[in-house]
Amino acid sequence: TSPNSTIVTVSEPWAAITPAGAKVGAGYFTVVNPGAAADKLIGVASARAKSVELHEMKMDGAMMSMRPVPGGVEIPAGGTVKFAPGGYHLMFMDIDAPFTEGQEVPVTLTFEKTGAVEVSLKVAAAGHAGDTKMEGH
Repeated sequence: TSPNSTIVTVSEPWAAITPAGAKVGAGYFTVVNPGAAADKLIGVASARAKSVELHEMKMDGAMMSMRPVPGGVEIPAGGTVKFAPGGYHLMFMDIDAPFTEGQEVPVTLTFEKTGAVEVSLKVAAAGHAGDTKMEGH
């Protein structure tokens, strides 16, 4: 690889358990970009859902709003972006079956420069994502 090639890494992937009958699910992970150039997460797909969207939760005054992120999520050069409850996350639309604890949800993340990254999201209860570390809050 050339020194200016961008290769992001994905860690701590997990998906939230969904209630029976739910048609949507949420997925989370951390993306680290050690490269000298920014990259951008521009697409997501999973065999478990009709479509997967990039969403962001934001406080609008006292109201929490959730909305799709048009154009993708920028991963800054030398930076880390956490997809976590209350912030950026994946929204699985029209899932084939509820996500149950212990399952793995296959996901393909497509980055502008890095290309496709295959990830397996471990289904766990919210706030119990394996060895997730909370930092700096």
